[in-house]
Amino acid sequence: MKNEPNFETFHQAFSSRIEINAALDGALDASVQNFERLKKACLELETTISIVDKGDVEDQYRAYHAAITIFAILAEWKHAIRNAEQDAQRFLNSAKLKASEAKKSSAFSADERLRVFLDQVAGVKSVNELDVIQDHLKQWSLPLLLFANLPLKGFGDGRIPVWNRNSEEPEKLETTVAFLKFDIDGEPAQQWNYLKPGTSYDLTIEVRVSHWPKGASSLSLKPVTVDIREKDWLPSFTFEKPEGDGPFILTGTGRAVLEIAHSFGSRPYEFLYAAEFDDTTHCRDVAIVGHRRLLLEGSDVNANPLTGFSNVDRHLLSIRDKLRTFPGLHTDDLANTMILLSGLGNIAAQALRDGLFEAGTSEAIYQNEATKMLRNRSDIGEHLQGHPAAAGGITDLTFRDIPLELKVENEKALFPKDFKKYFKQTAAYAIGLGKRLGVLSVLESSPKNEPIGIVEDDIEVFMHSSGQSQVIIVVAIIRGGFPKPSTYSR
Repeated sequence: MKNEPNFETFHQAFSSRIEINAALDGALDASVQNFERLKKACLELETTISIVDKGDVEDQYRAYHAAITIFAILAEWKHAIRNAEQDAQRFLNSAKLKASEAKKSSAFSADERLRVFLDQVAGVKSVNELDVIQDHLKQWSLPLLLFANLPLKGFGDGRIPVWNRNSEEPEKLETTVAFLKFDIDGEPAQQWNYLKPGTSYDLTIEVRVSHWPKGASSLSLKPVTVDIREKDWLPSFTFEKPEGDGPFILTGTGRAVLEIAHSFGSRPYEFLYAAEFDDTTHCRDVAIVGHRRLLLEGSDVNANPLTGFSNVDRHLLSIRDKLRTFPGLHTDDLANTMILLSGLGNIAAQALRDGLFEAGTSEAIYQNEATKMLRNRSDIGEHLQGHPAAAGGITDLTFRDIPLELKVENEKALFPKDFKKYFKQTAAYAIGLGKRLGVLSVLESSPKNEPIGIVEDDIEVFMHSSGQSQVIIVVAIIRGGFPKPSTYSR
């Protein structure tokens, strides 16, 4: 029988629904803000519907929650592809598996909107199809959960409902452990996090537990990694059972130390936190949700400098992180591009420090000098090829098939964004060589009457559209045409 109006449950369900609608609209956008907001709203709705009993309206909310939860996984799939994460396909596989399991559930068999949604998920092959699923969820209407069926635990006078008499074991509940956030030295963890090897950092973790399993006294969070020798680099956390009823928010802080640096071109260290209760006998299921994966950079540019100039090295680390966010970029091409940029960064820093190039330097002189200085580097050497053919034309230079186009600007001081007129040519060479990335280096040797040129501003990454293809263009400016500093005072 229906209860009296339950305004607390109504407000909780209504607020979660409003929050989901607000986050759903931008969940597939490049910004992760709405995506994270959607996941949090899903957890709030899960908490609300977990305390209501079966019923037509209640089951509509359960069907909607099942759909939104699966869609959040699909949104994470798109974000993973956008950020070029390893094994992004696992999110699509997870969403399809959950959709298949939900389709077999008799509890949702009567909800036509859910069946349509599950069929859509089953047929997904490309992220471009997610917009249609998103529109379907936006049009999903729900009645107000004002008269909610609440579980009947007793009549208040000691009597037990007939269906609960002689019950030897209470109903098992599902428990959700949601990873809410990671902080490193008080700052929120990012997509890529740099930790200097051999240095201790504070790693703070925050999780939310919907229901604490009966009989369990502790929850353990442990790091998992591919190489077992790395698992002790991050802390494990143990939380004792809190007092009161859930949901619970648990926070812990431990020490993180990357003991060994990795090479500049290798993938970052990857850790995944696993959650485990010491006793789940009385728990039907433990669901682990939320962002529980940490990518940690351990390159040590102090011990292994890239260019010989620390400010340039730090900037190249940020360039590498940007390049990693582009989907479909081969890891070997990324590594080779960074070796090439290390050479160009060294030339750019030398040019600023020593005034290597005079005003009005010709393109031929620049090509000869750049080729000589790049080949002097042991990590480039013979692999730098001059004028190989590509796309029916002749490239200036290539390094392991990464094209390097060289230009000269002698009229006025310009910046990376001002050289887009050369992007098509660079992109054509890249496509001709079977690459999705090309490097454009410009010697800007116009006569100077004031100081100009900061390497951090002179090396930038751009995405260039060429037909239906997207080609990454990295622009590196070399500055020339400087008078002696004393002339600025005259």
